[in-house]
Amino acid sequence: MLNQDKLKSVIQTLIEKEITQFTLKGKGAVNNAYYIETIDGGKYIVKQEREDKEFQPQNDLLIEAKVAEQLGKLNITVPIPKVVFKLENPKMYGYEYVEGELLRGVWKSLSEDEKIDICRILGKFHAEIGKKFTKEMSETIGIQIDMSAGLHPEVSVDYDRLSVDANVPESFRTLVKEAMVIFEKSQDKLVFQFLHNDSHHENIIIKDKAISGIIDFGNAEYGETAKEFSRYIRDFPDHFQYIISSYEEESDNILSRERLVSNALISGFIDIVEDYWKGGERREKAEKAILKYRELLDRSH
Repeated sequence: MLNQDKLKSVIQTLIEKEITQFTLKGKGAVNNAYYIETIDGGKYIVKQEREDKEFQPQNDLLIEAKVAEQLGKLNITVPIPKVVFKLENPKMYGYEYVEGELLRGVWKSLSEDEKIDICRILGKFHAEIGKKFTKEMSETIGIQIDMSAGLHPEVSVDYDRLSVDANVPESFRTLVKEAMVIFEKSQDKLVFQFLHNDSHHENIIIKDKAISGIIDFGNAEYGETAKEFSRYIRDFPDHFQYIISSYEEESDNILSRERLVSNALISGFIDIVEDYWKGGERREKAEKAILKYRELLDRSH
């Protein structure tokens, strides 16, 4: 692993500009992210794979960079950060910095109309990448192709364990079992396409109350759309329907609301249960989440 001074020197050579600011912006479970400014006013993010990463990501950094490069060529409505370099050893890539704040941080400050506008743009984004980023492109770049209709194996393990755990409230277990029945019965309502597969309020950047960029394609794959919308249902339970309806209008695909909501509950159930076990405000949050999923499942029938 290069020390920070050596790393800075390598990056400076790659971007061919003098670096005036070099800061470790974040240390994730898999990658380090550095914020860089150059003498000409350029701003960049460099993602470097950690030698001591905590798990193996779905896509390595070079595949992630190739996905971003391909999306940049497809005239997508939402800005995709421009990749400026890739390096095999040490494994890293750099892209132009996206000005703005995380959607998570600004959501509550937005008006209802602004929230709806952002949701509709997100729906259009997912429709566009589904149409323009083909299965053949996915195979060429090397991202995972998953044509299965089932849950992620880890989600299945969590479901099997928690749905019979006496320490989980019976009302929680009853609802997630109902969701599983709905999910399994909806396997005739599948839509497959290219997925960002990690599109949530911490990977969406907002500037001047509009989307200035979507980042982090480390989990991108070609698979079933229920995965794509799971976090939106979790993060925006009162607004995700605007994302779905916009997606359907732009893609000409019809999605099963039952499948989307049941998948979101099952996939996020472990987080709800762990919040409940922590007690206090986290327990109240978990109880509210279960009530909201009850409402959404009833409404989706």
